[in-house]
Amino acid sequence: MTKGKYLGIDFGDKRVGIAISDFNKEISFPRDFLEYKSTRGLITEIKKLCEEEQITKIVLGLPIQMDGTFGERAIETQKFFDKLKKHLQGIDIDFFDERLSTEYASKALHKQGIRAKEQKGKRDTLSAQIILQNYLNSLRSK
Repeated sequence: MTKGKYLGIDFGDKRVGIAISDFNKEISFPRDFLEYKSTRGLITEIKKLCEEEQITKIVLGLPIQMDGTFGERAIETQKFFDKLKKHLQGIDIDFFDERLSTEYASKALHKQGIRAKEQKGKRDTLSAQIILQNYLNSLRSK
């Protein structure tokens, strides 16, 4: 495995949840969320974060529907993936099935007493952590 950390992304219409692994690629940590108006600006922020955090791989959550099909959100995520690939050369980017990650994040935040109206950015960040942790777990089970 290459030295460096992995970056988990939960891509949304207005916000992107961010999580980062440790150098051993065993544990994911919630980082923050990024609000954006343009994809170009978002990619600039992600590129800067990758440099600061020594990121060697990005794990992008792919919102596949429960029946296995790709809806509008998955198609938008694929377009974002293509743009990331173009602008972040030298960093591997993988998709990872993110089904139910947002629901798990919402339930976890609700159990902590955080109401739905207060969950927005926190939910995105926690979803990114869940996506990245599931990806890391899948690497160990191979």
